[in-house]
Amino acid sequence: MIKLLMKFALVGLSGIAVNLTVYHLLLALHIHYLAAASASFGFAVTNNFIWNYLWTFKDRGHHRSIPQTYSLFFMFSTMNLGLNLLVLHMLIHYLSFGETTAQLSAIALTSGLNFIFNHRITFFESKGTQVRRQRYPYESDCHTHVQ
Repeated sequence: MIKLLMKFALVGLSGIAVNLTVYHLLLALHIHYLAAASASFGFAVTNNFIWNYLWTFKDRGHHRSIPQTYSLFFMFSTMNLGLNLLVLHMLIHYLSFGETTAQLSAIALTSGLNFIFNHRITFFESKGTQVRRQRYPYESDCHTHVQ
């Protein structure tokens, strides 16, 4: 579980990079910060889905089609976006955060929900459909040397 959380966090960091790049580009084009955050979300969530599907949860949740899995991922991410936008708005208007600091803070505050929903629902693997994957030598436990 810790390994999945670490991978999810790394994917999340790449999503933050995508999110902030698009966000800054749109702000530079004088797009309202809430619209910019919504658009940057679309790019980031697609980036995150691809990496989570192929890397983080590569052995989980493949009993659904890719479009079904993406739909669930997108749905939970959209719910999280609503919370993110609320936090973003509150940080900017009530606590006088700068737009970028507020966006980073909102992402940090809401990203834990994404992991929980995606681990437990989107990439859920029922006990009846779990397939034990062969461990490769480089994946062994470095402390006990147990594979």
